Amino acid sequence: MTARLGYVPALDGLRGIAIAMVVAYHAFGWPLGGWLGVQLFFVLSGFLITTLLLEEHAATGAIRFGAFYARRARRLFPALAVVLSAYLMISAARGVDGVGQVARWGLYVGNAYAAFWPVASQKLVGLNHLWSLAQEEQFYLAWPAVLLVVRKARNPMLVLATLVVALIVYRDVLVQTGASDARVYFAPDTNLDGLLLGAALAFQLRRRPFTVPRRLLVGAVIPAVLIVALIPSTAGLEASVLPLFEGATVLLIAAAVTGRLWLPRALVWLGGISYALYLWHGVVLWAFHFRHPVLAVAVSIALSYASTTWIERPLRAGVRRRPFPVLRVVASSSEA
Repeated sequence: MTARLGYVPALDGLRGIAIAMVVAYHAFGWPLGGWLGVQLFFVLSGFLITTLLLEEHAATGAIRFGAFYARRARRLFPALAVVLSAYLMISAARGVDGVGQVARWGLYVGNAYAAFWPVASQKLVGLNHLWSLAQEEQFYLAWPAVLLVVRKARNPMLVLATLVVALIVYRDVLVQTGASDARVYFAPDTNLDGLLLGAALAFQLRRRPFTVPRRLLVGAVIPAVLIVALIPSTAGLEASVLPLFEGATVLLIAAAVTGRLWLPRALVWLGGISYALYLWHGVVLWAFHFRHPVLAVAVSIALSYASTTWIERPLRAGVRRRPFPVLRVVASSSEA
């Protein structure tokens, strides 16, 4: 895959699946494996970010770190700032410590806080879900420099795949030695394998694209669906089923990139607002006291569409534009 990746609707469709899993899990408690939607985001992010960096290096012979971090900031910070501002206003109206919660969860350290601070993850404060954004942002901070080192290897994909296997074994050792669910589920070191697996796929597709046979794709998707429907979030189950789910995710991404995966337009549209919806849904559910989940989800989707239309897209493009018609949201960039 030497050409630029460009926009792939099916990748937004996979984002749509991921955010639907997460929101349904938080709002309705089903599917039991909805927590795996975050892991789908991790593999997608690792793949897309690595693809963009490899494309830049192929075109220019270098990676412009300043430009990369500026793009990440323009992509992520404005929408997050609006959500955190809304959270602070709601907290002030309720007379609770919103500033403290923003410091713990909203400043890209929430994964470490949830994993290592006793009982931190046991109280729902409306921002707990931001732990995964901390995981991704920490990866974005370090990965461009690491990538320059990895790409010098004779087979970068093999190097990354080996690291992924080592991380999976390491996580299993933590479980077997009695690590808590919070330690295994939230910690920075136990959530790197999905991001690196996506990066390995990016290297492989740049070097030697491959077509996923339909039978293999179906054979991977069926167990993944069963896992999502039936497997609750515990440390032991995560260690055993997560590699299977991540493997299915890799096949789905590869099928999407090679044009062998089609997903409904509604999922593609939902994927186009997935970042904003991820930000808003936890705050809205909390503002509704985790009651009236249908109404809370509807409000979250409305706010997310507004955020995508009036904040994310204009700032990402560097210019402010008029609002898009609803169905135009599907034409989003494949940038992570």
